[in-house]
Parts: sequence; C-alpha cells; structure tokens
Amino acid sequence: MKGLLLNQYYAVEKSFWWYMPLSLVAALVFVYFENRMFQWAAVLFPLAFMASVAIEVLKHEAKSGWSKFVLTLPVKRDRVVQSHYLFFILISSVGLVILGIQFIISEYLLGITLGPGHVYNIMNGLGIVFTLGFITYPLTYILGTEKAETILMIGVGAGIGLYFLSAFLYNLLFSGVQGNVDLLFSLSFMLMTLILFIISYIVSIQVYKRKEF
Repeated sequence: MKGLLLNQYYAVEKSFWWYMPLSLVAALVFVYFENRMFQWAAVLFPLAFMASVAIEVLKHEAKSGWSKFVLTLPVKRDRVVQSHYLFFILISSVGLVILGIQFIISEYLLGITLGPGHVYNIMNGLGIVFTLGFITYPLTYILGTEKAETILMIGVGAGIGLYFLSAFLYNLLFSGVQGNVDLLFSLSFMLMTLILFIISYIVSIQVYKRKEF
C-alpha cells in the first residue's frame, strides 16, 4: 500500500506543490472580499484544487501505462482501488490544512473574523469533494483512464449541481424547521455525500476486479 501511495504522490508531486500555495493565495483573496459568494469560493477552491490533484493521478497512470503494469505486480486489484481512494482522502485533507492556515492568517493578520458560516461552507465544500470522488473513480474504471480529464470535469459539475439541487430540495421540504437550518443542511449534505463516497468505493472494487485491460 505504501508503495502505491508513494507512486501516486511522485506522479503528481509538481502539481501538489504548485496547487498548495496557489489555493492558499486564492482563498485569502476571496476572503478579503467579505461577500457571501466569495466566502464560499474561499473554501471551495482549496478543497477542489487539492482533490483535483488526487484525480490527476489517474491521467498520469494512463499516459505512463502504470494502470496496466501494476496488474503484473503481486498486488490485489482491490488494493489498487483502495490506494486511489485513500490518496484522494489524504490529498483532500491537505485542503483542510490550507483552510486552517487561511483561518489563522485571516484572523490574526488581516483582522477578518470568519464566523460559523465559514464552517458551514467547509462542510458544503467537503460534500462537493466527496461527490467529485464518488463519481470520478467508478466512471474512470468503467470508461478508462484515458478519459479521466473529461470525467473530472463531469465530477466537478455534478458536485456543484448536487449541492444546489440539495439546497433547493431542503428549503422546499424543511422551510418550517426550527433551529439552525444552515447547520442542519450542511451537516446532512456532507454526511449524505460521504455515504455515497463509501458506496462508490465498494462499487469501484467490483468494477475494477472485472475490468479487462
């Protein structure tokens, strides 16, 4: 497992170290403009940027032929899928670290206080990232790593689309609910997409085991 994860890291090492400072700068710029949409973008950019780095591994594996070569190694297919999902979680977690740095800089250097809405945005952003993951991996295993870039775009669009659809349905069904509505929606959306992410992992293992290369 360690070898698989290291191989994925080295495949996207340049993108990883380039996207980290870029996403932090973008997040701070968006935070500076104290606008609701900009605040939302300040959270989504770091998470989406880092998640896209993990997905980029699939494209590199297709170009290098690694996706076929790895099957000749004494590694079970479910381990390959597990390494992809684990790498996705690890790299996406770096996005959370960037958001933590963003919070410190905003609070103590820029004098901008990020309230509870920022936390809700983080949960929504994680929901979009989980959506990106649960759509991209099974589709890539089914359609082939050669189409990973197109599938990535589909995943991003689906993540944002599912977020707005969920928000619309939530407001339609639970408009009269008492309490912190924003917290309830953000928590529900994040947990729902996490469950779908776990289900897609199980589905991806079955697809990858049956895939002919």
